[in-house]
Amino acid sequence: MRDWFDRDRTHDDEEAVVDYMKKLANAVPHRTSPAPDASVLWVKAQMLRRWDAERKAQAPLDVMEPVQIAAGLVAAAVLFVWSLPSLLQALFTSI
Repeated sequence: MRDWFDRDRTHDDEEAVVDYMKKLANAVPHRTSPAPDASVLWVKAQMLRRWDAERKAQAPLDVMEPVQIAAGLVAAAVLFVWSLPSLLQALFTSI
């Protein structure tokens, strides 16, 4: 593999590479597509701008969602622990 990077190439080696590259370039079909219309590019740019604005507006909400879930679970646990004595008293006095 090291011989690929050897700089001691002859002129014949270079000609062989040039011929091969020319054959390869002629064998591969070239894709030429017309440039899109300016109005299409404008619409795409506007869509990307709006999507970027939506993403930036949604980012704080995406961050806060797990925080809200954790806060709700903590609040439920605190309320359960706080009401546990009353719940136990109600259960045992009715028996």
